[in-house]
Amino acid sequence: MPENRKLYMQIYDYYKELIESGRLEKGMRLPSIRRCAEERGVSRTTVEQAYMCLCDDGYTVPKSQSGYYVAKRSETASPDENRQRTEKRKNEILYDFSSAGVDAESFDMNIWRRYIKSALRHSEELLFYGEPQGEYELRCEIAKYARQTRNCVCDENSIVIGAGVQTLLNILCPLIKGKKTVSFDDMSYKQGIAVFRDYGYRIFNDREKSNVLYVSPSYSTRWGDTMSVDERFELTETARKSGKLIIEDDYGSEFRYFNRPTPSLQGLDGGENTVYLGTFSKLLLPSIRISFMILPKSLIGEYEKRREVYNQTVSKADQIALCSYMRDGHLNSQIRKSRKLYSQKSKQLTDILMSQFGEKIEICKTNSPLYVKCNIYCGMTTAELCRKAERSGFLLIPAGENEDFAQIAFSVSAVGSGHFANAVKTLKKLADSGE
Repeated sequence: MPENRKLYMQIYDYYKELIESGRLEKGMRLPSIRRCAEERGVSRTTVEQAYMCLCDDGYTVPKSQSGYYVAKRSETASPDENRQRTEKRKNEILYDFSSAGVDAESFDMNIWRRYIKSALRHSEELLFYGEPQGEYELRCEIAKYARQTRNCVCDENSIVIGAGVQTLLNILCPLIKGKKTVSFDDMSYKQGIAVFRDYGYRIFNDREKSNVLYVSPSYSTRWGDTMSVDERFELTETARKSGKLIIEDDYGSEFRYFNRPTPSLQGLDGGENTVYLGTFSKLLLPSIRISFMILPKSLIGEYEKRREVYNQTVSKADQIALCSYMRDGHLNSQIRKSRKLYSQKSKQLTDILMSQFGEKIEICKTNSPLYVKCNIYCGMTTAELCRKAERSGFLLIPAGENEDFAQIAFSVSAVGSGHFANAVKTLKKLADSGE
């Protein structure tokens, strides 16, 4: 284990033990990053890494301009019991058709490994901290990519790089002044909602009540429904007239059945009133935590005033590797490869479902090759079938509620195609038992 990882993991383990033992109780504040760094003789970056890991694992929560506080932990079970319960549940899941993970076949690790090794040879560059906004050359490549594939209006100066969308939202929230209400079309996005709540925002599921609109037009539902171009024009025009700010979370826009994705809201808006969020987690691997944000003109100046107080959360080596990977054309090849793979998997699953269920199933058209959506006429509602399936090791996506049939969706990304036949046979038995 590298020495710097040992240091931040030591700090992580220390505070984790204090929290789990009850010596640090809910609501108690951890020492400031500066103080902890001085006491332990380490860099503030090392402490920040440890604190972020504690947040990711639910031990602490960050509060703007205040610090890190102990989060509420389970009062009815010990940490060991919670961990055992989680592991037991994971082991019981045979087919996770609700996962947003990626297929191992979709990404060539050998190519990525080669670029990482090449990045590590940039010894002089790696001796220094990275730019808070992200490495300049990578920002140039991302700006070119966003213009070409998503019709975004941007340049390298409007791009901010961070380790995941949640990190970028923590940078964005302090920049938005006078806007303290936010609406989420998808209220299941708990990580994003948590950030805004920590900054004192009131959360709604109603755009009319909010002056910040958090939308995912490329995935307006979990199973890949897309906001039409007319709806996009209407949303950007309405926001412009009312002075509302749009946050466009454009994850998964590359995975459409069309040759080109639907134009981004940011592009339609001309970069005036929309914050664009993109990520490479689905295209590459979830563990390669590289996301980016395109700031509208109205927020760039405010960000530049604050930029130096933020540490870059993506490793410099990963940024150098991704820059070369994109420059050599591998990202575009990766998009084509992944789209083809997931299209084939969706067709294969559809054929197996039709073969097993026959007239008792209706396949519904989706805009994304990542999902198969269907109606199953089995004498059970969606909720009943999903509950029954979960008890038998299935995780499905509820896609609607109807008294006459179960409306469900399958994510094909994380389940290997070799498991489809057995999975569908098992599901058919469960469905037949409800008649």
